[in-house]
Amino acid sequence: MPYTPIRGFDGTVKQGAGPTALLAVSDWEADIDVDITKQGPFLNDSGTTYKVRGGKDCKGKIKASVPDGKDSNQTAIVNALLNGTDINLVLTQGVPGAGTGGYVLTVPTAIVSKIKPGQDSKGGATIEFEFESSGSFTFA
Repeated sequence: MPYTPIRGFDGTVKQGAGPTALLAVSDWEADIDVDITKQGPFLNDSGTTYKVRGGKDCKGKIKASVPDGKDSNQTAIVNALLNGTDINLVLTQGVPGAGTGGYVLTVPTAIVSKIKPGQDSKGGATIEFEFESSGSFTFA
């Protein structure tokens, strides 16, 4: 199969039960990992150590510009942090289907852990959201 790159502007970030797309997202990233526990060395085992896989974890960041009048979907993420509620997030590489999509990260119970609003004289109003999964997530 020949290599076909995914255009940078084809990705999406959605939130909520719908889920509904956020406006003006410039980029997103996620860290997905597994806890590794080291056991040993044990007596009479020649100094061998063993590694055991533990729980999976996912955390990430979303960066966006804030439009005049705000974006209701960005505000929903802000409210999730301020009100201490979980939120469903769906982050997509490319456009799903028709051979044009990349991976899709779905975090049904994301905890918004940090919000970083900003204002730049060149780039205008911005906002960054950091999240962590609480429970299961999918990456496919």
